[in-house]
Amino acid sequence: MLLSVYTATGSTKPHWIQVQAIASSQLPRYTPAIMHLAHKHPLKAALGAATRARGYAKSFPRAVWLLIGATFVESMGRFMVVPYLSLYMRNAGVSLGTLGFVLGAAPIANVAFGAWGGQLSDRWGRKPVQILGVSLSGLAMFGFALSGANPYLLGLLNFLNGMTRTFYRPATNAALADLCPADRRSEAYALNRIGLNAAFGLGPVLGVAIFQLAPKAGFIVGGALNLLVGLYIALVVPESAPARIKQRSEAAPTVARSTISEPASASACPRKDKLATLKLIARDSGFWIWIAGMTMVWGAYDLIQSFLPLHIQDTGVALWAYSAVLTTNALVCVFIQLPVSRALRTAPFAPAASLSKLPFALGFLGFAFFRSPALLIVSMLILSLGEVWGSAVQVRYIPEHARPELLGRYMGLSMTSELGRAVCAPAAGLLMGRFGGESVFIMAAVLSLGGGVFLYLSGKAQDGTRNLARAQGAAPA
Repeated sequence: MLLSVYTATGSTKPHWIQVQAIASSQLPRYTPAIMHLAHKHPLKAALGAATRARGYAKSFPRAVWLLIGATFVESMGRFMVVPYLSLYMRNAGVSLGTLGFVLGAAPIANVAFGAWGGQLSDRWGRKPVQILGVSLSGLAMFGFALSGANPYLLGLLNFLNGMTRTFYRPATNAALADLCPADRRSEAYALNRIGLNAAFGLGPVLGVAIFQLAPKAGFIVGGALNLLVGLYIALVVPESAPARIKQRSEAAPTVARSTISEPASASACPRKDKLATLKLIARDSGFWIWIAGMTMVWGAYDLIQSFLPLHIQDTGVALWAYSAVLTTNALVCVFIQLPVSRALRTAPFAPAASLSKLPFALGFLGFAFFRSPALLIVSMLILSLGEVWGSAVQVRYIPEHARPELLGRYMGLSMTSELGRAVCAPAAGLLMGRFGGESVFIMAAVLSLGGGVFLYLSGKAQDGTRNLARAQGAAPA
């Protein structure tokens, strides 16, 4: 038989040789050429990999890893209960229509206070806003454990539960941007998403067991984890907001100034002139077109947590299939997100942000019509690949688009995209009550494709700005 063997040579191109293996006794003469990599000691290979991983970890500031740890613990507590909140309320006797409006309360909080949270993170610093967000969410989870089926009380609690996304998420994203240079932000965001998605994989597995045995216990555990994260941030995580660091440097001039300083462009838009700042952002059409696209995408994506468990239950599929679907999503994001983000860290926005919504639509259509756990998992696999692809560039958009001194405000205003969740949840409840769960996920597929169009338009404009800046020999804004 003929055996094709690849060997390393001095050339930059691979060198292929044909080896005719007639008998096993003849193989040793070719062993050095064939097996030189296989003979490498496994322990040395493992140590080499560990050394490279340690070097890569040290290439990021320690504070980045502290924030990723906080995100993992906070998300673990939340994902133990949030995906099952709709089941919890339905079992308590809440109708589908009312359930949709209750679930829409959290994104309303995100929209109402998102811009404020971003502004506070610029003014107060990232840490106080992060602590405020996780503390309010933790108290809300304790409230769920003690509440009954009163829709007004449930709506209020879910409104407070939304404070995690309103305050914690924008402040954390801004902190990561503070700590990392522009060409490493995509990787830092990817690592943070890996922490979030690891929790997304582990949390529901624990949550389904808790939900079936003692639903209220999950809320107590989730609330406790949120409060512990607040304490952890207060004691361990350093402040990174440029304005706060500048104030400290001015207050203590004998201390060396931080490498993170207020950008010179701040003078172009003074902080005191709030009206001018708001007008500047309001006229930023590219940003708002991007937000319109993300509004549609996130509105569709949130239905996975809110209405997919109800749809699976109504179609007679075992509840463990829902846990397996979420775990599939988490595993794909944990193992694929970082290499994809590294590959696309300077890639154009428009192609990836828009075309990645095609797998979204295919996945949602699978949720609508498939009844087999295996096919539901395949649908999530397809959707997750689109999520990883799109997220690799989407997380870069605002840090690269916004002025550094306005980053917190832009991050806060990006929470306007939560309107998609606020509108889609009530609409999904009404659709499901009248036409069944299939209609909900057909709607999700259509929204994903529509959002992709808006992301393409905004991303193309941002790509043009970056290309112009490069042509002029300047770094993109």
